Amino acid sequence: MAKFEAKREVGGMTASECYQACLSSIELIGYKLFKKRDLAYLIICNETIEGQKINLSLMVPLGSPITINLSLSSDKMDGSALQAEADRILEIIFTNLKT
Repeated sequence: MAKFEAKREVGGMTASECYQACLSSIELIGYKLFKKRDLAYLIICNETIEGQKINLSLMVPLGSPITINLSLSSDKMDGSALQAEADRILEIIFTNLKT
């Protein structure tokens, strides 16, 4: 099982605003929302890409600085493919944060 994790700092917004922006990005990313925990600012999604199931977790921890913590895992995809997917997801999220 391959796993990739990324952490990106977000400036100029609260954790709540960042979480809401991440939540609104899920449809743009193309993943299906599995579960969300509003109190923990946690989003869990999944998607199948090229026949491979991918699990996505996004979390916006409370504290300073505000960050987005992303975790992708897949039984059959390798780490470099997950990293490329993480880069794509974060680009969409950060584009959505600016709007």
